[in-house]
Amino acid sequence: MVCRPCRQAAGRIRRERRKKLTAAFRFDLEWKGHADWLAELRKEYPDEIPASQIPRRPAEAREELWHEFYWQAWNVLRFDRQYLDTGAETPISFVAYDTFARRYGIEGEAFDRFHIFMTAIDAEWLRHSAEKAKQRKEAES
Repeated sequence: MVCRPCRQAAGRIRRERRKKLTAAFRFDLEWKGHADWLAELRKEYPDEIPASQIPRRPAEAREELWHEFYWQAWNVLRFDRQYLDTGAETPISFVAYDTFARRYGIEGEAFDRFHIFMTAIDAEWLRHSAEKAKQRKEAES
């Protein structure tokens, strides 16, 4: 195996980066639209909406500049999956990640990182989606 000097050793992605990415993604799934809407409403009516009612992004879910690339890629690939008869979703396929990466010239270690982060985001989406489905079932019962 030939090692390229620009490639890091396998497994060099720090775990906290993946956790921060998924925490920020989860916050955006659950609160971003709502928090933005309340903040805009508070600008118009500051006396009626206390600042304490606006959801705040926790420190572990801090949004970083590099997250945006992965969220945009996920939005492109999010429907490139199979949907089961029960309404459940399967993870985005490796072929979809590979095709996207080839189109945008992501290869080598960059692809490894891309695949790890995209899989983490998609897994967080699947957890979120399953929780929402469970809540809907409980509400119907």
